[in-house]
Amino acid sequence: MGARELRLALLLVLVSLPLRALPQTAAAYEVAGAAIDLEKMGTDRTARAQRNPIGRRTSRYLGAAAEETDAGNLQEAKRLLLKLRPSRLNPKERAFVYRLLAYIAYGGEEYEEAIGYFEKVLEQEVLSLHDEARVRFSIAQLFAGIQRWDDVIASVNRWLLYIATPNPVGFYLAGIAYYQLEDFDAAIVQTKKAVEFTAEPREAWLRLLAALYSQKQDYESTAPVLEELVLRYPKKQYWVQLSLIYDAREDYRRSLAAQQVAYAQGLLTEDKELRRLTRSYLYHDLPYPAAKVLEKGLEAGVIASDVESLELLANSWIAAREYDQALVPLREAAERSDDGKLYVRLGQVHMQREEWSEAAELLKKAVEKGGLEDPGNAQLLIGISYYNDERVAPARSSFLRARQHDSTRSEADRWITHLERERPSQEG
Repeated sequence: MGARELRLALLLVLVSLPLRALPQTAAAYEVAGAAIDLEKMGTDRTARAQRNPIGRRTSRYLGAAAEETDAGNLQEAKRLLLKLRPSRLNPKERAFVYRLLAYIAYGGEEYEEAIGYFEKVLEQEVLSLHDEARVRFSIAQLFAGIQRWDDVIASVNRWLLYIATPNPVGFYLAGIAYYQLEDFDAAIVQTKKAVEFTAEPREAWLRLLAALYSQKQDYESTAPVLEELVLRYPKKQYWVQLSLIYDAREDYRRSLAAQQVAYAQGLLTEDKELRRLTRSYLYHDLPYPAAKVLEKGLEAGVIASDVESLELLANSWIAAREYDQALVPLREAAERSDDGKLYVRLGQVHMQREEWSEAAELLKKAVEKGGLEDPGNAQLLIGISYYNDERVAPARSSFLRARQHDSTRSEADRWITHLERERPSQEG
């Protein structure tokens, strides 16, 4: 099965997504502001442009300035254009001069100056509606470049008035502006429109929308956006984010499924990611794959070989009833640990294997190392191990120590009574 087929197959386990209804016309969006009669405006612009032709001298200077611009000689291009003295030109000539001056200013990273020239272009009212829309959108982008977010929003709203069909790029730009102004509700409205007005939403649009929903802790809305991201742009970050969102929704089955997909594609490559996958497997009572993930990560050096990882590996093997596999990592973890708790665990594994002598020695190490939450229980287990190893005297001593603790007194008394009852038969 190929990578894409694998993703699709496992996503069927994750979620069943309804098809998104896409607006078919501009009627699906109401542009804020006064309505414009685009047809009449277009007719008027054409007539105005025809009444103001570009003269030969102006055309010659425009051509020369364009050549200098293409060659990177921005200051020379600007000098040539200003020699024309725009105030003496007709509206159409001024529009062409100002537009080229705007591009020159943009090339020189003079964004405020570029905005000023573009606005002068619009004042001439000779551009076709298509060209005017392009200029207005350029203004909005320039405002974004200098982080004047209120002006970005105003410019996008004006730009929308000059286009017949809403362009999702504009909505996305407005979404960014509202996000920067920390108006997350408005940012969601605009970014959602960017996504809905196209059958092929861009990665950045979906990423912004997911971030906005997550910012508001609206995880129910975040998940479908991330699901679309992993289908269209199956990157590690989206799989990880999707599994975390499922966790936040307490949808742990889908969280594990998302992690499984990412792991199967080799996308989970960090220590914390692999430990999290292991714990997810254990939460779902799947200890064997949990152990295999840890084992592989430790062997590859991706997972740090520390007390926590070794204990987690041992516990996974124990839960899988693979006691032989658990011994080595558990012993290493016990040796490194600051207290004797893991020696208790290791002793219990040897008790499961009926290796009573080894169990007793390890449990004694646990007591010697200290830091036990229930030292009486360790003494009780030592006594049981000695008893099963037919070492009655040390077993009795251990039970006597166990009865000194409230938690194990009654159980120790039962064992001591049992030993007393057995003594006559042993002596007889």
